[in-house]
Amino acid sequence: MENLYTFDGMYQRLLGIDINGVELAPGMKIRGGKNAKPMKDILELNGKVAIVTGGAMGMGFCVVNRLCEAGANVVIADIAIEYANAAVEFFKSKNYNVKFIRTDVRYIPQIQAAVDFTVKEFGGVDILVNNAAIFSQVKFLDLTEETYDDTVDTDLKGTLFFTQAVVKQMVRQGRGGKIVNVASVAGFSAEPTYGCMIHYVAAKSGVVGITQSLAKELKPLGININCVAPGGMLTVGGMSIKRPPEIIELSKTHPSAPTTDPDDVARVVFMLCTEISNYMHGATVVVDGGARWGIQK
Repeated sequence: MENLYTFDGMYQRLLGIDINGVELAPGMKIRGGKNAKPMKDILELNGKVAIVTGGAMGMGFCVVNRLCEAGANVVIADIAIEYANAAVEFFKSKNYNVKFIRTDVRYIPQIQAAVDFTVKEFGGVDILVNNAAIFSQVKFLDLTEETYDDTVDTDLKGTLFFTQAVVKQMVRQGRGGKIVNVASVAGFSAEPTYGCMIHYVAAKSGVVGITQSLAKELKPLGININCVAPGGMLTVGGMSIKRPPEIIELSKTHPSAPTTDPDDVARVVFMLCTEISNYMHGATVVVDGGARWGIQK
């Protein structure tokens, strides 16, 4: 049995346990032991510039907080002026460098204005978190074109064209970057908890698709694009959603999926904004408390 685990001195040297590593090819060395970059350096974002759409409240607010904690300068692009102003004041009290520009992500000129504002204020863009989204519960036969358009234009179109505008800027800068799209576990199912969200399902499925489709195109540019799919969160939107009477009745007997503090999801988004995600392209990380596998709260 012991012969299966024969000591391999060459492998130990490659890991840098004995020496500082051996090159496999010019510039190529296995990281590990002495070669490993300290985790605190991998997680730091000093001098990086981020845009967080929908960053004025909920999970977006938590993402801004985590990015700033790691040293990033952040622009909140949001439509909720009062929430955003309050957020900026809060972050100023923590000596974080946060700016706000009112942005309705349904409109491409406003997206470009937000990118231009960020470049003017901070000199560039290194990170984009596409978090802005709206959702509602409405029976399919009652779904209106207006509700569909507002949801898809915000959640899907906004994500696509904000990504396009930021990628153009990243290409001009020539130093790559990180893009994190926020989808939803609803994007994997035609019947999310209690149903009645087909328009939201369509949009969030599209967000997952965008992430996967762009990964190959963006990798040669040094840009990592990945996705987080949260489950239920204790956010303003989640707690104030208007439910049809049928859904309210169903919820009384139907097992509830877990809901969580939005910071639980924000920490995963933050991870994808750091060097931890350097080898991740087109991935979707599910953060739902196990709801997809039937785990109930």
